[in-house]
Amino acid sequence: MPQPDHSTDITRYVRAHGVAQLLFWSGFYYLLPALSAQIAEQTGWPILHISTTYTLAFIVWALSAPFVGALVDAGHGARVMRGGAVGGIILLIALSFTTDRMIFSGLVIALGVCMAATLYEPCFAVMMRRLHSAGSHAVAGVTLIAGFATLLTFPLVIGLSTVFDWQNIVLCFAALASLGIMALPYEAPIAPVAPREAKKLPMERGPVLIAVSFGLVMMGHAILLFLLPVALARSQSDAQAATLALAILGPAQIAGRTAWKYYGAAFSLQNCAVVMFICLCLPATLLLATGGAPWAVYAALIVQGACYGVHTILRPSLAQRYLSPAHMGRGLGAIAMIGLLMMAFGPAVGGLVWTAGGLSGLMAAVLGLNIVALILGVLLRATPPKEATL
Repeated sequence: MPQPDHSTDITRYVRAHGVAQLLFWSGFYYLLPALSAQIAEQTGWPILHISTTYTLAFIVWALSAPFVGALVDAGHGARVMRGGAVGGIILLIALSFTTDRMIFSGLVIALGVCMAATLYEPCFAVMMRRLHSAGSHAVAGVTLIAGFATLLTFPLVIGLSTVFDWQNIVLCFAALASLGIMALPYEAPIAPVAPREAKKLPMERGPVLIAVSFGLVMMGHAILLFLLPVALARSQSDAQAATLALAILGPAQIAGRTAWKYYGAAFSLQNCAVVMFICLCLPATLLLATGGAPWAVYAALIVQGACYGVHTILRPSLAQRYLSPAHMGRGLGAIAMIGLLMMAFGPAVGGLVWTAGGLSGLMAAVLGLNIVALILGVLLRATPPKEATL
């Protein structure tokens, strides 16, 4: 009697999560920066109000992440992800009917809880607890698929904007997110962490360095993602061109993750992190030196996207080596919380910096963040991991 092909089952499992993450990232996250310029134009709401709303949503996302991680460790990961997706879709539908900026802000801020329950960290924690040492490879597979989110979101928003206002576009993305729920794979129950082990969550030097260094990168990326279209929008055509340029981030992330798939295992994770931090200093330097010339924008976004694609794999993979298996869900959640809090301030800080210093001030701020991340990455390289794997 032929034996079941477990590798095929794992591949289907990872692909299902990847498709779900692609649709959730498109509907719950990338939709927001893709619509920023259009929302501001059609409503007259200040950019600073819109960007600050996003900041508050990401703060809620960050603060919710450890609680979601605890639920994953308790064996409720699949239910949390499905419930968060349903809640996010309901909020998007409500958002599509609002014309009041305070109601808009309240709904977007509430969406932060749904982001925490659906985007990457709970998915990674579930897969690492289920697949053990193969979890790192599963993370790479999921991010490879989900990396198409920008390529899906930004061109689709531009296309839909020719016939719909921003509210109807939000409704379309609510429909896309509902397909994400259908794509989620069935999750057999996983034994919860023993209560005695669940009480302790030591945050040692390694996880702290990972959280802060990668968090600084997330903050710089958020500034570019949310403010670059605004900074380059000297006219409506320029605004659309800048928004479309951001779609390059998706293919660039895929390229970075593909390179990682074939060559990443040949080097230590710590060395890869240092190289990534060095490369992340290049986009802001290029834009600062050229003043945002069109060719420089595309080149910078290609490098930024490729590095950020590797960043998404490196952070949980490094964390798995520094965290105890019993704390995987909450550990990833805690690291995500620190990074997300930094990312959360990206839109608001970017809005303030752009208002005061224009494009050059914006790029100088991003470069400074990445230089500090590089210094912390060097310190991480000197910190021995626990070699703790599931």
